[in-house]
Amino acid sequence: MRIAESTGDPAWLYHELSLLDTGFYGGRTRYPAPPGEYYKELGGGLLLPPPPEFSGVDTLKALKSRRSRRRYGPVLNLESLSAVLYYSVGVTGVAWWGGPRRAYPSAGALMPVEAYVVARGVSGLDPGIYHYNPGEHSLEPVRLGDYSRALYEISLEQEHVSTAPATIILTSIISRTASKYGWRSYRYIHLDTGHAGENIYLASEALGLGTVAVGAFYDRRLCALLDIDCVSEMPMIMYPVGPRTG
Repeated sequence: MRIAESTGDPAWLYHELSLLDTGFYGGRTRYPAPPGEYYKELGGGLLLPPPPEFSGVDTLKALKSRRSRRRYGPVLNLESLSAVLYYSVGVTGVAWWGGPRRAYPSAGALMPVEAYVVARGVSGLDPGIYHYNPGEHSLEPVRLGDYSRALYEISLEQEHVSTAPATIILTSIISRTASKYGWRSYRYIHLDTGHAGENIYLASEALGLGTVAVGAFYDRRLCALLDIDCVSEMPMIMYPVGPRTG
């Protein structure tokens, strides 16, 4: 508590309240039991092309060459977008208990991360905002139209957001994780999001694409754009994606 009082930063108060000790491992919670879902399903999705099995780029090479890249070509093909989504947050198998295995590790296998795509220049896809359904490997329309200007303004006018042919936005549904981990869960949803985000980087690198993590945005305006409430589901980070040009 002393750090929170001396700095005035409420994050430190949460940090100290959620420290583990022998008498507490997340049990203080008013969150409900898990909702019985591992991902949202809006319906009416456009099935994406099957993701490729190989990229021809070694994993260690992709790790070494990974960079934040802010210059993109104007058009992203649907096959590349399909691959990035699948290898970042897609369903890659079935677990022993019957739930899905995912491309990213998750605390308690509760999988709070959701993915949305703001498409501006994706071949074979109308401009618009889409939710990624990993079970179907499909994109479900939230609203159609070119929202790249709105996203540029929401992200504090970062130019690479407006010029990217697509932007992947990761959100988190905290109740999935909090149903088991209580107060500790707010730490875990950020870790889960980071794992998924690194997958976006590595998949992009392997496919000859560029991306960069963007954490600065007006939260409530982004929630309104995605049609989420900013409480039960909150935006975490966004990744402009496009063909690498530099």
